[in-house]
Amino acid sequence: MEAGIACSSGMSALMIATLANLGKGDSIVASSDLYGGTTIFLREELKRFGISTFFDDASNLDRFERIVGKKKKKQRPKMLVVETISNPTMKVCDLKEISKIAQEAEAWLLVDNTMATPYVARPRDFGADIVVHSGTKFLGGHHDITLGLVCSNRIRMKRMSEFLTRAGPIAAPFDCWLAQRSLTTWKVRMEKSCENAMKLAEYLEGRDDVVSRVYYPGLASHPTHDIARRIFEEDMYGAMLSFDIRGGLQSANSFVKALSHVRLTPSLGGVRTTISHPGKTSHRNISQAERQISGISDSMIRVSVGVEDYEKLEEDFDLALNKAKRSSS
Repeated sequence: MEAGIACSSGMSALMIATLANLGKGDSIVASSDLYGGTTIFLREELKRFGISTFFDDASNLDRFERIVGKKKKKQRPKMLVVETISNPTMKVCDLKEISKIAQEAEAWLLVDNTMATPYVARPRDFGADIVVHSGTKFLGGHHDITLGLVCSNRIRMKRMSEFLTRAGPIAAPFDCWLAQRSLTTWKVRMEKSCENAMKLAEYLEGRDDVVSRVYYPGLASHPTHDIARRIFEEDMYGAMLSFDIRGGLQSANSFVKALSHVRLTPSLGGVRTTISHPGKTSHRNISQAERQISGISDSMIRVSVGVEDYEKLEEDFDLALNKAKRSSS
């Protein structure tokens, strides 16, 4: 990317990237497997500005290509929106193929790279036109800032920079300073977090007595594992994973309450491991029917893996899973 701007949050970065480039009558085709806040923004808020959004499964390339290209040229979408790693099912987007679809439709490809970060994947290398990040997460890494980033070429960034200045969601100077501080340890943090995430995913997959499914692209069992191997850097698969607990919501609640070291929080990307319940946090404004279609169950737990000593982390999960198992029996 040639240039970038800092915004007040990840969602403000998405707002700048869309509203600065789209107008009344334009349309978007977006992945149906996005962060809940992004889905609501694209579907509800942009609609008020005359910008329509159509959702479909970006992991089904044939189907996604059909919905993008089925309209007449003048009616085709102006922008495609996907996430490198989806939240919370951890599907990896085939950025190279999606980029081809965007180019054929003469549409811009916007990629949210928050979950992967440039340490794991660089969407621009695969043809992305605009990349956004929630700097609040792994780039900040300490749960002490709120920041968003938009990156693109200089021509597009000029318009987005102007819009940012006029709209007002400019990043706070102190948050920018803290982010710059955090970047000095970013690669070290990501390496350790990715290493811990791989170990934890393997452990959870081995606990099929209480865990019904693990969502982590580093596992061979994950449906987009082969895509991840092609596009990710250094055999790292990110620091985020999710899993379903057997026994439904009751077991999920028991698991959360039994943890002693790991905290329940809706955010992610810090040096300390945290968990969240997508159905009650990030995707609470998405209907249960939509969540089920996307594979988000009431017993799903999302984990942001930190840099702690792995043995202590596994011990905490092991004790909590055992209590969850007893509660459901």
